[in-house]
Amino acid sequence: MKIISFGSNLSFKNSLPIENIKAAYDILSDYNIKILNKSHIYQSEAYPNKSDPLFYNSALSIDTKLQPNELLKNILKIEKNFGRVRTKKNSPRTLDIDIISFDDLILNQSNLKIPHPSLHLRPFVTLPIRDLDKNWKHPVFFKTITQFIDKFEPDELNKVKKIL
Repeated sequence: MKIISFGSNLSFKNSLPIENIKAAYDILSDYNIKILNKSHIYQSEAYPNKSDPLFYNSALSIDTKLQPNELLKNILKIEKNFGRVRTKKNSPRTLDIDIISFDDLILNQSNLKIPHPSLHLRPFVTLPIRDLDKNWKHPVFFKTITQFIDKFEPDELNKVKKIL
């Protein structure tokens, strides 16, 4: 399964963060990305700086004929169209799109790592993936997404709220 995740915690052109995510869904086909399934949208504290605005996160399973680096180029174009400016790592942003998995591919390039190296450490990433497929298996650790979620402390999971 090919999975991309979305995050936003800044408005763009009078659109709220959650609207940025929905609007990004609407233009994916223009970039040779077809949506197969959508997760719920979740709200959580910003990571790692909890004083930043609340974050909205989701995930999609997709189909594409693009190769991983071509997919990355298109994702970066989409982010730029939504006013994404890369300053400091993990700073607030209008739109963040990550390639989480690309079937069972394991890729470790300087500009692209698949599967996403931190996906299993973040409830705001794992919960949307579980919406897509509770039996999805990590190609490196060979654990299901549910097994990763079961390792989180309840208070960590409770900080991530399903809102849509």
